[in-house]
Amino acid sequence: MPQNSIQHGLSDVSRLGIGRYNHFLEMLLSGRPLEMLLNELVLLIQEKQPDCVASILLLSDDGKRLLPGAAPGLPDFYIDAINNLEVGEGVGSCGTAAATARLVIVEDIQRHPYWQDYRELAARAGLHACWSQPIVGSKGTVLGVFGLYYREVRHPTGMDLLLIHEAARLAQASIEFRRAQNHRQLTETITQHLPLGLIITDKEFNIIEVNPAFSHITGYPDAEVLGRKPGFFSTDPKSLQQYQDILDKLPAWRSWTTEILISRRNGERFNAELCFSVVRDEQNDIQRYVALISDISERKRSEETIQYQASYDLLTSLPNRNLFYERLNWTLEQGRRKQRAFSVLLMDLDYFKEINDTLGHDAGDELLVKVGTRLQQSMRPQDTVARLGGDEFGFIITGEHDEQALRELADQLLKNVSRSLTIRQMRDCRISSSIGISCYPSDGSTLEQLLKAAEQAVYAAKNAGRNGYAFFTPAMFEAAKTQALLHQEMHFAVSRNQLELHYQPIKRLTDDRIVQLEALVRWNHPERGLIRPDLFIPLAEKTGMIREIGQWVRQESLAMIGRLQEQGFNVPIAVNVSTAEFYDHGLADKIIAQVQESGVQGGSLLVEITESLLIRNQQETLTFLQKLQQANIQVALDDFGTGFSSLSYLAAFPADKLKIDRSFIHQMTANPRKQSLVDTIINLGHSLNMTVIAEGVETEEEEALLRSKGCDKTQGYLLAKPLPETELMEFLRGYNAGTGRD
Repeated sequence: MPQNSIQHGLSDVSRLGIGRYNHFLEMLLSGRPLEMLLNELVLLIQEKQPDCVASILLLSDDGKRLLPGAAPGLPDFYIDAINNLEVGEGVGSCGTAAATARLVIVEDIQRHPYWQDYRELAARAGLHACWSQPIVGSKGTVLGVFGLYYREVRHPTGMDLLLIHEAARLAQASIEFRRAQNHRQLTETITQHLPLGLIITDKEFNIIEVNPAFSHITGYPDAEVLGRKPGFFSTDPKSLQQYQDILDKLPAWRSWTTEILISRRNGERFNAELCFSVVRDEQNDIQRYVALISDISERKRSEETIQYQASYDLLTSLPNRNLFYERLNWTLEQGRRKQRAFSVLLMDLDYFKEINDTLGHDAGDELLVKVGTRLQQSMRPQDTVARLGGDEFGFIITGEHDEQALRELADQLLKNVSRSLTIRQMRDCRISSSIGISCYPSDGSTLEQLLKAAEQAVYAAKNAGRNGYAFFTPAMFEAAKTQALLHQEMHFAVSRNQLELHYQPIKRLTDDRIVQLEALVRWNHPERGLIRPDLFIPLAEKTGMIREIGQWVRQESLAMIGRLQEQGFNVPIAVNVSTAEFYDHGLADKIIAQVQESGVQGGSLLVEITESLLIRNQQETLTFLQKLQQANIQVALDDFGTGFSSLSYLAAFPADKLKIDRSFIHQMTANPRKQSLVDTIINLGHSLNMTVIAEGVETEEEEALLRSKGCDKTQGYLLAKPLPETELMEFLRGYNAGTGRD
């Protein structure tokens, strides 16, 4: 509140001859609480008018109620009753005065309608007349009500009206002065403790005040900045003139925020956020510029980190899938607009899962980092290599590339990946990869089409033997479409009895008797006919359907064993267990339960596993094999020599039979090196007390050579192809007719 308004209010009271005026003025200027000021004012009035009882009620913050401010002459029960008095016309004298902002004179409380609800309360307090003067602030708003009560019915004189009027003005002065003072103190406190730097300038943009936080943030004490323009700490002083031009057009109730690079007093630079506002007078002329400054370096670093994590792979530091897609979309747009060709390559590392399983995920991560570095070094700056997830990498090759150039690039990538490297102090580790290539616009015009084409080409490269590359062809699309259809239809293959088993005989070379069968599953599709296992088994493993199929194969094989035994053929049947099935940790118990429930003789069911199963968790695999053998279920190691096992794995795990893969038998008679390998495998198996079985025997020369090397059993088209049950029964009867039943 302006000082002259206070003096005017006080001088009016002094002219009324109130003797305690000087004391009241001292209290006002000494910073006493408002409650003490109002109480002193009430005592001043009562000293001047001894037959009255004065009170001051203050308006609540929401403007709906009156609260006691000072009333030393009123009884406590009365003060309690009028606490939170509702503001409204007809609500007593004070409630009406606050609602109407007009003086309300009630000469006889017991007769006046405003007091209808409070007559008993007034009579109990001995009050009979009440004059209520609203306390109106300098801006015309009601601050409270000054009330004078009398203990008799009374009409006010001119002096009484002057007294209550001037008392209300003095109350107004006291309230606004103390509130203004409190506001200034609050403002100063906030300013001093504000964690943001504060700069206040005059209308010429010269600094007139800064707070401690400004000095802390910038390193400049206030003595060095007062009178200077804020541009001195900006790395771009010219921007301050631009800011002032903007602020000159800024309304008083608006603020404007910008980011700027600032130099501290020691020369260090940091990112700052400046929030400007202007203070205007009643004529809308600018009086002050105010700016809040905050150091946002940490926030900027966090934003950069978040942005990096959203766009880059944290392991390899290559672009991730999100950024790869973003760049591919941009390249597509450029290709459409400027008629530019480009290529997309997808790369999968071959047998990466086995690396994780054998050496651990830390070793797998180290491998990915080193491969990622090699791939990055193989690319031109304008091209992109990204890690899309797992062991999958993506490439965007811009510019015109003929097929030969892409072949050379693919060869180079394959070569770089397969170079020897050291992982976890293991030297000379190697890994291969498979690459699929699609080209824009011939293989697709959208991101989805190009990626799908490259993905199908990767599958083709893997099916061709891995460690190679393949270009997308329309035939791959048809194959992928067929795969998708098979995937959907496979869910019904078991429930609709579309699967069947064929059995391939295995004979013992010492007496040429059929001593074992291998069960091989076939899918007899009602429309497509017999579907080759190499088409649907990998799909079943990928989708998890192999578990249901594996359980069905064992169930059918056990039933077949029973039917064979009824016919007098005591021939065990071997079933294959997929590595994918082994993820079921209760598999051994399930197999044993199936055998026990079938009721067949012990040793009638054999289980064949591949080498890749040996390199899983060693203890888990060992427990699996031991459980089977304890239940009299023999285990054969299938496709030996084609996987990743070593002699240490072979020696560590119990197995009864060792099967030589057909790739070693094929053209063995004409290849001395293959003969040597076969001879070595046979001797190795026998040294470990294992029966050795040769797969894929197709000629009498191959069989004779195996016999001479001491191989125990053979299996292949020379003896018989896989046969359905009816043909198998006929074969066994005819084959064993001259040799006797086994």
